[in-house]
Amino acid sequence: MKLYVLILLLAGTGLSQADSTVKIFSTDLMRTNILMGKPKESVKKNEAHFRAVYYPSGELKTVEFIPANWDKGRRKKVKSPAKLKLYYQKWNPKKQELLEGITKKDARGAPHYRATLDNKGLVQDVDYFNRHGKILWTYHMRWDDEGKSSEYDIEFYSNRNLSELNHELFAPDLSTIRPGWMARYQINNQGITRGVKVFDQYENLYYFYEFNYGKNGLKSKYYRADSTLVGSHIVRFGENRKPTRFTYYNENGIMKNAIMYEYPDDAEKIISQINSKGEVIERRIIPKKE
Repeated sequence: MKLYVLILLLAGTGLSQADSTVKIFSTDLMRTNILMGKPKESVKKNEAHFRAVYYPSGELKTVEFIPANWDKGRRKKVKSPAKLKLYYQKWNPKKQELLEGITKKDARGAPHYRATLDNKGLVQDVDYFNRHGKILWTYHMRWDDEGKSSEYDIEFYSNRNLSELNHELFAPDLSTIRPGWMARYQINNQGITRGVKVFDQYENLYYFYEFNYGKNGLKSKYYRADSTLVGSHIVRFGENRKPTRFTYYNENGIMKNAIMYEYPDDAEKIISQINSKGEVIERRIIPKKE
């Protein structure tokens, strides 16, 4: 998949061609909805939107991002399209979608993402900043000649733990990250993560993960650089893809422990800790946020 944010550089171009069909989509739609969502008949002059052009056969020809008035002003100040930077509140690396665009001024004092685009409109880097303006990590996108991506890197600038960032994919047993280290995500055509490799700043492989998906579950296996199996875990999902149980195993496939999640109406969730014998040894209720 690819994320296009094509920049309208020249004014006064025609809105349509004899062999083309033009449709306008609001930016509150996700990128995938450009193909599947219902187009708008018109938008306000100061409203950012996507402009999709189709061949008579119905095949997508181009997708352009038409900025709002404030965005247009910022773009004129940029000397080189290759250095264009845009700001967003949300970033979905699985679908490679940037959502809820904001101004640089609005980004101050709030967690946000900063995307750097090349002159073709492809996102090259996505930086994540905390509310103090400190950059925590950067997504480095990798595109082929056709503008498709099968992997991307996340570079970290401080000590982290991948299991804290995504406890479904990663386990505490093997998920340490140091400053300068990089996690390389390998994805398929549907945007599903098939594996992750973790390198140090010198591109030395430290450990890697492999993922297998079922209808209502995920199996994660993790290895050291020499392919020694460290362990695995299975995640079961319930309604709305909410995780209901994590079961952890050692390198021999023997259960170590498990965590069970329940989602009652009168609480946010109930978390149960289970030992290797299948016995509940701790139970916590997380109240709903007011």
